[in-house]
Amino acid sequence: MASIDLHPEILKEITAAGGAIPFRQFMNLALYHPIHGYYASGRARVGKEGDFFTSVSLGSIYGKLLASVCRDVWERLGNPAEFTIVEQGANDGSMASDILGAIMGVEDSFNQAVRFIIVEPFPVNRNRQKQKLEGFTHVTWVDSLEELSEFTGIHLSNELLDAFPVDSVRWNGTAWEEECVAYHDKSLGWITRPIQEPDLQTAAANLPTHLRKGFRIEVNRPIKPWLSTLHAKLDQGIILTVDYGQAGEDRYAPHRADGTLLAFQKHERFNDPLPEPGLRDITAQVDFTTLARSARQVGFEILGYCDQHHFLVGAAEPWLRSLGDFTDQGDAVKKDLSALQTLLNPGSMGIQFKAIALGKGFPIEPPLTCFKYQRPGVGVLNDSSGTQNTEPRERLG
Repeated sequence: MASIDLHPEILKEITAAGGAIPFRQFMNLALYHPIHGYYASGRARVGKEGDFFTSVSLGSIYGKLLASVCRDVWERLGNPAEFTIVEQGANDGSMASDILGAIMGVEDSFNQAVRFIIVEPFPVNRNRQKQKLEGFTHVTWVDSLEELSEFTGIHLSNELLDAFPVDSVRWNGTAWEEECVAYHDKSLGWITRPIQEPDLQTAAANLPTHLRKGFRIEVNRPIKPWLSTLHAKLDQGIILTVDYGQAGEDRYAPHRADGTLLAFQKHERFNDPLPEPGLRDITAQVDFTTLARSARQVGFEILGYCDQHHFLVGAAEPWLRSLGDFTDQGDAVKKDLSALQTLLNPGSMGIQFKAIALGKGFPIEPPLTCFKYQRPGVGVLNDSSGTQNTEPRERLG
C-alpha cells in the first residue's frame, strides 16, 4: 500500500526535525511527495469511481458555462487577437475538454484567439490530460506558474486552493500554538508547540483572540505567493477560482471549533487527516477574507464574490433563455439541465462552493455576467464584515 511506502519518508523527516514536523509539512508529503503523494502519484480520482465528486464530474455543463465566462472576459477586454486561458489543477483534463469543446464548436474570432495552457507538475496527470485533449490543437503545458509567459486572459481553477498545504494552529487560551505531527505508539499523532516560524507568527497575529480554548484554524500561507506570481504573469485579465470555504466572522463560528481539515477516500469522509497518508485526499476550506486581503495587497481588484448558485445562475442565464420551452429539448440538453440543477442546489453544491474573481487592468463595471446576481457579494470580504448565514458544508461524498 502506498501509505506504507510513504511512512518511512514521513518518519525520516520527523526524526530529522527532532521528533515532530509542522502539519503543513506532513500535508505536503501526503499529497505531493513525488512518488507516493496522493496527487503526484496519480491516485487522485474524481467522480463515482473516485474519492469525491466535483462540479466538473457531474457533466459537461459546468465547463460549457465556464467557456461562456471566458468569452465574456475576452469581450470585456476588447476582443484581443490572442486570449490565453490558463488552468491549474486540471486533474484528468475533463474541465479543459468541456471548455474547449464549447469554444471550438463555434467558428468565430474568439475561437481563433484562444490558446489554452495547463499548469501541471506531475507527469502522470499530464499524460491523462494529453489523452483527453488529443483532439484539440491549441493546448500546451508548463510545469509551474513561474514558467508562464506574461499573458492576457483568464486563469481558472476549481478546487485548487483547498489542497494547498496549510498550517494548523490552536488557541490555548492565551496564545496561538502550531499543531505538529509526531510518531508515538507506532502511529502518527498530534502535538502542539509554540509557533516557531516568523511568517506563521505574523499570520497568527492577525487571528482573533476571543475564541474558546482549543479552537483550531488553518492558515493557508501558500495562497499569497501564488497570487503574487499570478499578478506578475497576468498582463490584463482575471483570476477566477471556485472552491469551498467561508468569509467574514463565519470562519470563526462555534461549529468550526475543530477546524475544517478533512480527508476523503472512496466517498467516505474522515475527520482525522493523519491516517493512510498518500491514500486519501486532504483538504482545508478556504478563508476567502484572507484570500481577498492578500489579493489586494499584491495588486488585484476584487471583481466579484458569490456562492456557486448565484454564480452559475448568472453564467447560465443567456443559455437558459435561448432554450425556450424546456420540455421540448433533446436528451443532451435535458442531461445538462439535470446537472445544472444539482450544481445550483442550495442544499449542497450551490451554497457550499464559492466563486471569486480578481482583476488586473480589467473594468469593474459593469460586472461580468456570472456575477450579475452575486450573493453575498464583495462587501462580505472586508475584515469588518458580519457573519454569513450559511451552514457548514463539506466536500460531497
